[in-house]
This record gives sequence, C-alpha cells and structure tokens, in this order.
Amino acid sequence: MKLHRKWLRRLVPPRLLNRLNAWSHLEDRLYELEARCARLAEVSLRPRYQALLATPDPRELAIFSQNGEDGILLWLLEQTGAPVKTFAEIGVENARECNTAVLGFVLGWDGTLFEADPLGAAAAERLVRRMLKDRPNRIQVRCLTVTPDNIDALLGDGELGVLSIDVDGPDYWLWKAVRRARPRVVVIEYNASLGRERSLTIPSAPRFSASAAHPSGYYHGASLAALEKLGREKGYDLVAVCSAGVNAFFVRQDVRPAAVPARTAAEIYKPHAARCRKHSPSQQWELIRNLPYEEV
Repeated sequence: MKLHRKWLRRLVPPRLLNRLNAWSHLEDRLYELEARCARLAEVSLRPRYQALLATPDPRELAIFSQNGEDGILLWLLEQTGAPVKTFAEIGVENARECNTAVLGFVLGWDGTLFEADPLGAAAAERLVRRMLKDRPNRIQVRCLTVTPDNIDALLGDGELGVLSIDVDGPDYWLWKAVRRARPRVVVIEYNASLGRERSLTIPSAPRFSASAAHPSGYYHGASLAALEKLGREKGYDLVAVCSAGVNAFFVRQDVRPAAVPARTAAEIYKPHAARCRKHSPSQQWELIRNLPYEEV
C-alpha cells in the first residue's frame, strides 16, 4: 500500500490526486454524514432521555470525536473554565474525527492542527475552509512532522486551552518535550495493549510507524501508567479516559477543581474496545512484549 501511494504521488499531480482521493471515498463521506446526524440527534435527545441511554459514562458524546471524547472534553472545560479559548492538536489526519474539532467548528475557538501526511493535511485544510465559512475564528493547518525537538517552538509560550496529542508513536516524548506552553487540559492517546500496571513507552525514534513496527499495529505510544507519571512530573492530574480505551485526559493541577478528582491509571484504565474484539488484553501484550521499550 505504501509503495502504491508513493508511485501515485510521483506520477499524478497533487491536485488531481486529491480530487481522485475525494471521489474514491464518496461513499465513506455519505456514511460519515449519516453517522454525524445520528450523533447530533443523540446530543439533542440526551437531556430529555438520560435514563434511556446505554452509554456507560453519561458525560461521553461524539460530535466530531471518534469516540466519546467530545463529551468528556466539554465537561472538563465546563468544570475548569476556559479563559483562554485556544487549542493545538498534533496528528489530525483529515480532521474529520479529532479531539479539538468541536472547539473550532462549534464553539469558535482559535487553534492549530498539525498533520505530517500531505494528503491528510490538504484534506484538513479543505474541511477547515468549509467549516469556518462566515465564522470569525481562525484555525491554521500545518503540514509538518512534530518532533520532541521542534514541538516547543511550534506551540510557543504561555497559556493554551487544550493540547491534544495523537500520533500513534512518540506521544510520550512529545508531551515530555513541551516546556514553554502551559495547556490547561491535555488529551493524549494511551496504548491500552501495554496493560494497566506497566509504566512503558516505546523509545523515541524519528519517523516511527506503528504499521511498520509490528503487523498488529499494537506497538506504539505509552501505557496509561507511564503517562500518569509524566503528567505528575509536569504538574498535571489524570482525571478521565474514554470508554473506548483510547484517550486519556489530564488537567493542570493549579486549575483542577474539587469536582474533578485526580485518578490513578490503576483505577480508571480501560482496555482498547476495538482490539478486544480480536484479541484479549493479555493476547495483545503477548504479541508485542518482546519489542523494545523504555520503563519510565
């Protein structure tokens, strides 16, 4: 598949390639529209029919997020306040399902979306133009690879409302390298296949690819316990994870209210729901346990 894409990029002009890509995914786009309508219907019905919902966590809802992250993030921002309405998200693909889209496309926040893949970044740019038509807020899409060496300069100084990191690779090392920016809320992907107790991350490596590293795709990122430790070192408390077992939420300690208690990885860890349909958590770990890790 990668060779096929490289061959196409060499032979087909980028503008035509983007157009072909859009047409080839037309059915997926229509499905996404139907799914989003269903999500919006859920949002409108939730206040009236709360007792009928099957969602394990009543705070979870999805408008643009892949799982229930939109609801958790909005709840956290409601509890902690949002004097600075800005965000940055690293690893957005085409931005159709990312953690900060609800902030920029619905709430009118300003932000920056980072995507390393040129096709994904081009699709995200087109989506942003459509969604922000006649809106005053600004969202910048930047096509580049964010690394531990450049992330501090890219994010800049000062307060940031939300930082989201989801690159399926050196997520731990990216957050560790953030020193100047001070996000109030951090959303970061954790690797549930590494288990509840292990405090592990993959080594920091340039141009890491989860699909190339192991055919399962289970080898990437860091465990929830590792991210909890890193958060404490940086002055953040782990407060929530989504029920799909994908994203963890951290709140800066100086802005965390009593209504949002600090939790531990052992308390709130959830296995990766989609992966558990194929392999149990222990089977997932057995597949990748002999690969390189750093204990942190």
